[in-house]
Amino acid sequence: MTEEDETRRTLRSDAERNRDRIAGAARAAFRELGADAPMKEIAKRAGVGTATLYRRFPTREDLLAYVFADRLTGCEDSVHSALANPDPWQGLVDHINHLAHLQLEDRAFTAVFLYDFPPDSPVSHSRAEAGKALHQLLDAAKAAGDLRQDVDANDVMLLLKANDGVLRWAGDPAQEGQRLIERFLRSLHT
Repeated sequence: MTEEDETRRTLRSDAERNRDRIAGAARAAFRELGADAPMKEIAKRAGVGTATLYRRFPTREDLLAYVFADRLTGCEDSVHSALANPDPWQGLVDHINHLAHLQLEDRAFTAVFLYDFPPDSPVSHSRAEAGKALHQLLDAAKAAGDLRQDVDANDVMLLLKANDGVLRWAGDPAQEGQRLIERFLRSLHT
């Protein structure tokens, strides 16, 4: 191996370490401060300059998509799993509880889940697929006679927004969030 090859390899591994440090710092900052955490704060926490952060992640959307990709694709997996449940109502309940758990676990989840990513983003594609599957799940629960006919995907989004508020202001977020979810689901059940 030439000296030039060794230098390239070292630069690549440094770049990878920087990316990993930035992602870790961003996860912590987003969890603590929300999806609008200052990029300067993330760079500081990662121990890199803002130029390094922007070289790795040119936009906030790029950083959010990278940090939350596994959670957002997990939402798609969750709704597909719910669709596979022979009891569509139970599938819907399981999926909503999964989303509520993600909200409880990470303060930034709701903002990222509702974030308007560019249409060409892989996250947007995953979200679109999850949206189609959610519509199918709601239709299946209605056809089974378990879900009110006037319920649509906007109601699920409304629940997530309401739950986000409860989690931010509750004395016992887990208990109060679960209470909201249970009452909301009871109101939708026929």
